[in-house]
Amino acid sequence: MELREWSPLVSLVNKIPVTVQRGLLFHDVSITCVHLVDEFIALGSNVGIVFWYNRKSGAVERLQTEHSNHLTCIRIISTVEFMVAAGDQQGMISIFQIPKEAPPDVCAELLLKSKPTERYTIRNVHRAEITDLVWSKNGMKLFSGDDNGAVVLNEINYQGKTCAAREIVNEKYRVVQMSLRKDKLLVSTTYRTVICTQEDSKRWRVTQVGKKDRKMLSHFGAIFHEYHKQFQAISTRSGFRLWVSDMEGDVAQTLIFKELIKFSSAEIPVLNPSKHPIRIPTTFGTLYSFQDKFVLSVANDMMFVLDLDNMKVVAALTRLRRILDIAVHKHEILIVESPRSLLRLSTLPDSSQATILCKNVELFTTSDSDSPIVVADECLEQESGSENVSNPSANGHVVAKGDVVDGIHSATTLEQNPSSEGGSHHLITHMKKLELFETLNELKYDESILFKSGRKTKRKHKSKVNPIVEIGQIPKEMEDGLVTAVGNDHPQGSDSQSVKQ
Repeated sequence: MELREWSPLVSLVNKIPVTVQRGLLFHDVSITCVHLVDEFIALGSNVGIVFWYNRKSGAVERLQTEHSNHLTCIRIISTVEFMVAAGDQQGMISIFQIPKEAPPDVCAELLLKSKPTERYTIRNVHRAEITDLVWSKNGMKLFSGDDNGAVVLNEINYQGKTCAAREIVNEKYRVVQMSLRKDKLLVSTTYRTVICTQEDSKRWRVTQVGKKDRKMLSHFGAIFHEYHKQFQAISTRSGFRLWVSDMEGDVAQTLIFKELIKFSSAEIPVLNPSKHPIRIPTTFGTLYSFQDKFVLSVANDMMFVLDLDNMKVVAALTRLRRILDIAVHKHEILIVESPRSLLRLSTLPDSSQATILCKNVELFTTSDSDSPIVVADECLEQESGSENVSNPSANGHVVAKGDVVDGIHSATTLEQNPSSEGGSHHLITHMKKLELFETLNELKYDESILFKSGRKTKRKHKSKVNPIVEIGQIPKEMEDGLVTAVGNDHPQGSDSQSVKQ
């Protein structure tokens, strides 16, 4: 497994503004949380804005929450539409319903009926900071946990544009991590780990994982993970231990990595590692499934990739400054190292046009000293009158002087002839480079990088319409059209509705 940082995400971070204005004051913008799917990356900030990054086009949109609070957790689920949930320090949750782009073969009538981005706001349910969010697979249920230990089930009715929230369990201690598997919710707090099973529409049964209580309060995580071809509940214990329990909370095995951590494992290479000495952790923290066969653990600003089936520490990352937040999706890992630093670790480079050079990098790294030395043919001066005289070549073939030999055909002929293997090496490599350069020349580029003389004139842009529609409101542009059509005798208005418990 070649896990590494392929390229910096400087272009993405530069698209996020450094400051934003709130009234008369300017506030510095910091990245606080992150999550990703195949098509998009969502970045939460300290000013209540979710930056929605399109990985294909490179565009960044702003999703504004109702209140500009510090966002602490963000999660994405891709179903019929993209659902983005963001929790803040005040216990408020904002859910954005973002429609997907229609395929190109869809008829024009459906394209004209494209919906705007809608927002649900859940307030007065949590009284403390949101620490973790978990979506169900169909995107109709959202589980949220806060700093006071309350776990709330939020059910969204997309047809009725409503959201119902109710508390299912309260552990009285900070919720560290949650994991969902069918009808079972795994909740790990600083005090203990429990499995919540839904019995009916209103009742949930709570079962503790293990019979022994923890000896100290700590930020231990827990996830549902496939262990030996069977899904089990993996929870963290002190001393580099992991508990493996079934769906009913009965511990079947204890995995001890205390001695395995001491052995040198493969260090994940990063482009800008920290120069500070390595801090050795004392225990594992939160857990994440990586590539469906590894478990990734974060503790004390360090990261470990574990193979539970073979009891191995596959890789480790110890040269980070901090880990403010982490997101894992398939073969990708995003780490928020600082308020303006974002790292992407993966086994594959990012799918972009720049990967063409990575795939053909061996054409430029071949050393000339490795190729065999070929003795050149002797060049003889010919008389001016002998134009059609044929000269024998080194390999015995006869080529007339007036003939024109195509470069590609010559390369193919030399490649097929084993006696001219050394001489054809450079020609074949040269032709591959020419094909690569032609491919690069056909790529599209940003015209803003071209130098243009003359003064730049500022154009007056039309006022942009807010793309986010609050649930229960009528867009302003639609409201103006209704007023014009009906007249002054029948004014149209809309009252803001909010989702409350």
